[in-house]
Amino acid sequence: MKWYLDRRSALTIGACGVLGLRAGASPQGSVKKGFCFDPSKIPDWRARLELLHAHWFYTWGIEMPKGVPPGIEFIPMIWGQWTCSQATIKTLVSQQHKTLLGFNEPEQQNQSNMTVAMALELWPILMESGMRLGSPAGVHPDGEWMTSFMKEADRRHYRIDFIAIHAYMGDNPNHFLARLERIHALYKKPLWITEFAVADWNATADQPNKYSSDEVCKFMEIVLPALEKLDYVERYSWYSSPYLFHPLAASVLFNADGSLNRLGKLYSSF
Repeated sequence: MKWYLDRRSALTIGACGVLGLRAGASPQGSVKKGFCFDPSKIPDWRARLELLHAHWFYTWGIEMPKGVPPGIEFIPMIWGQWTCSQATIKTLVSQQHKTLLGFNEPEQQNQSNMTVAMALELWPILMESGMRLGSPAGVHPDGEWMTSFMKEADRRHYRIDFIAIHAYMGDNPNHFLARLERIHALYKKPLWITEFAVADWNATADQPNKYSSDEVCKFMEIVLPALEKLDYVERYSWYSSPYLFHPLAASVLFNADGSLNRLGKLYSSF
């Protein structure tokens, strides 16, 4: 499928020279748009949420940070086996959260590091919450770990209300959007893109990121309108590294002083 930017719904002067909201956009931002961050690494996270006009956020944890600006929804996550207990679920239910995210990158040793069998054993605890429940967010949402988990969860009639996706790809918007189509067709469930950005995984201190901020802007100005139009995409959250991480250097949303850079202004405008 060919995707393109409808200039009538874009910003008034294009991606990398943002002055204001695109025509018809809400000053509060899209209800789909979120932000993910670790509050311990971003002291001014409240201001950043408001600058981005985010409608929701998550922190990879279960505790809602204090002082969340009004009108912005916190989504808790059961990151791994250490936070997965009936006591935790009972606390989250008492706090009246509506949605719960599942395990974070379980196939990665430096993340929640869970076997498919372990995740399946613990999943009924998450279902006890009664909240809308997102799948584990795999590094490869269509890879062996995730497909095995979803196949067995379906056989056991486990409840999974939407698929959480991480996507760190190149700057080709058609490849990105085509992948979303394939994943939706594979699982036939709504999608939450809980982490995505343009990444150059070969970039290092000695080998600069091959993508420029202009190229990432062009990617975003095509992808975000498409995500807004796709009925099966319920939520999305761009990942902006809070420190210098060379593979994602062109995808950060903020300047060093916490103000929005050009890419951040574009994300804020949706």
